[in-house]
Amino acid sequence: MTSSALWRTRYQAAMAEMTKYTRYMANGGLLFTVYFVVLYGLVVYGRFLDQIDPDFPGHLLMGGLFILLAFYRSARTFLVEADQVFLLPSLPRLDGYMKRVRVYNALYGMIRVILPFLAVSVLYVRTEQTTAGELILLFVSLGMIGAAANLSKLEGISHRIVLLYATGAGVLVMLDMGSFSIVVTSLLLLTLHLKKQEQLPLMEWITLEQESRDRFYRIANWFVDVPRLSTTYKRRRLLSHLVEKIGFDQKRTFDYLYMKQFIRSTDGIGLIVRLTLIGAVFMWLAKDSGWLVTLAIPAFSGLTSFQLAPFTRAIDSHLLTRLLPFGDAVSSKRKVIRVASFLQVMVLTLAGVILSGEVTVFVGAIVALGIGEYYARKK
Repeated sequence: MTSSALWRTRYQAAMAEMTKYTRYMANGGLLFTVYFVVLYGLVVYGRFLDQIDPDFPGHLLMGGLFILLAFYRSARTFLVEADQVFLLPSLPRLDGYMKRVRVYNALYGMIRVILPFLAVSVLYVRTEQTTAGELILLFVSLGMIGAAANLSKLEGISHRIVLLYATGAGVLVMLDMGSFSIVVTSLLLLTLHLKKQEQLPLMEWITLEQESRDRFYRIANWFVDVPRLSTTYKRRRLLSHLVEKIGFDQKRTFDYLYMKQFIRSTDGIGLIVRLTLIGAVFMWLAKDSGWLVTLAIPAFSGLTSFQLAPFTRAIDSHLLTRLLPFGDAVSSKRKVIRVASFLQVMVLTLAGVILSGEVTVFVGAIVALGIGEYYARKK
């Protein structure tokens, strides 16, 4: 098989799989959720821009974006575990495949910066004296940072190199010398080009592909069941100690099992923490509007409850939950969603009261608890 044929086959198979899960996610309510949150975010951000002080340091935010985008990097190679055997004889002839993988990851890294750049550039032009040419240079520089971040992971190059160059470019932007940032980012890409690997590192690229797939499956699992997902766990001793206070009773066996699974899974606690923090940020941006702060509570609490439903179903994939002959598993699933929803609503309500001082936030809290109960009863 030639390099071009191998690339075409693997790329089409990967895109077909992603399309399949994306369609399942959309049918499960993803589109409505995304549209709702995006619309809410646009309204909040628009109000923030209308009230922004012209002396706001937009150049610091734009410079910080350079550094922030450099922290995230991912790489797709479209290789599978079996390739460590079947592709060994063909390694010297896979230069074309390597070039295509590099181009794909570079383009993906550049595309990834579009939305953050558009969000920050709107603020940047309102607070800084700039031209269309300078904005184009900043976008190209950011695109190079995104491409370099992905390529550094692909080539096994230290992430510190990308962070160092990105920090240099960001500092230039903060010093109102943004036009020179493209020089720094060009040197970064040149450095990565000189350090690129000449022969395909088969085992390393297979590992990178598995990491990227697991990341996509983990996101898809928020909306649909993904049987091939490999779940990661953390001990979280303090929370585990609290769960262990559940009395030893056959009828409460599933309470203990589901709660333990929930607090140790990164897809459970991590989901709630992320959405709570994002909700608090939106509430801070909209603190001058009581109804927007109130709306944030059911919006983000409902989003959490909606995404916890597939998580509780995923627990049933463990053989132990099917062997235990006692207890009420359905009731325990509902309890997980109810407890998570209640705690998140309390945190968001407290934040809403502090930020807006409006009593209407309690109305939002009641609606949020109702939404959580709705998804709990769907179990």
